[in-house]
Amino acid sequence: MDKYIWISALETSADIHGKRVMESLRRLGCTSKFLGIGGPNMAAAGMDLVFDAEQFSVMGLFEVISHIPRVFKAYKHIKKIFTDINIEKVILIDAPDFHFKIAKIAREKNIPVYYYISPQVWAWRKGRIKFLKKYVKKLLCIFPFEKEFYRQNGLDVEYVGHPLMEYLDFQHLDKIVRENNSIILLPGSRIKEVQKILPIMSLSCDILKKSFDIQIKIVKAPHISEKIINKSWLSNLEYRLVDFEDRYIEMAKSRVGIVASGTASLECGLIGLPSVVVYKVSYPTYIIGRLFVNTNFIKFISMTNIMLNKPVFPELIQHDFTPNNVVNILSKWLSNEEEIFKIKKELATLRDKFGDSQASLEAAKIIMGNS
Repeated sequence: MDKYIWISALETSADIHGKRVMESLRRLGCTSKFLGIGGPNMAAAGMDLVFDAEQFSVMGLFEVISHIPRVFKAYKHIKKIFTDINIEKVILIDAPDFHFKIAKIAREKNIPVYYYISPQVWAWRKGRIKFLKKYVKKLLCIFPFEKEFYRQNGLDVEYVGHPLMEYLDFQHLDKIVRENNSIILLPGSRIKEVQKILPIMSLSCDILKKSFDIQIKIVKAPHISEKIINKSWLSNLEYRLVDFEDRYIEMAKSRVGIVASGTASLECGLIGLPSVVVYKVSYPTYIIGRLFVNTNFIKFISMTNIMLNKPVFPELIQHDFTPNNVVNILSKWLSNEEEIFKIKKELATLRDKFGDSQASLEAAKIIMGNS
């Protein structure tokens, strides 16, 4: 009977991480077939897509409600797969709100669960630690400080390095010359994110254009259509769309950025791009989310700031994310090169904090060696 490894990844970045783990497992001699939830990258790497990740990529507590019937139907189907097919291991990548149920299903079937890119319970919903101890065989964390936190709470955990350190060709990116007054916008990888965030970004650029001869670029994530970008752009200003695959080069060329909180904000930090980190969800989601934040441990939302333990990137979240607030920050940067230099100097220390491990390979070694 064929053996299978189930891998689930819901985000655009997680789809890339999943592909890398699959490739590393193959290099280490893994002969099992892959199936699960992912996107074009994992499919291209040979995974049998049971569900396309785009079906479940939503944001916010209340935005999820309309997707509940689809999600429960998916869980039912996954449970049947875990019963009928020889699943030897389950690899879950981030997205705990969706993946915890799959971890529970796997445990019921005595299938070991490996959690790559461990849930950030140190940031919020600390009560989930008990769940992880019960249902997850091994946590594979990507931030160095996480290992000690999880170990203190009794979890089996290893730090494998950060996936971005594999993808970013610093030797090449550091040589790229910045374009004067070039602004890059990264409004997120989910439709709802773009619809909430890009309109405010566009109005910010409208105001900036009155004082600066800015050139605007917008990074388009794989699941975001050009039509959605156009509808969310409330300005008459021209912009250039940047394909997702070209984002690192264009970020390296840009002078400043406006970026939705998430993986992209850390990418900006590692590349050395001075950026304003922004985010906005529905008001009920924001209020409820605040109740679960571990303010004793986390003081920032951007991982760049968390890693550096200081507010290097300004953070404009929810009601603070307004065109005027964005413009006040960027105007200072664009009119004073010294301000940009100071931020870049702070960012220069960020890469060293992650080490030089190849995260996907280290994760694959652990997964292969702990049956």
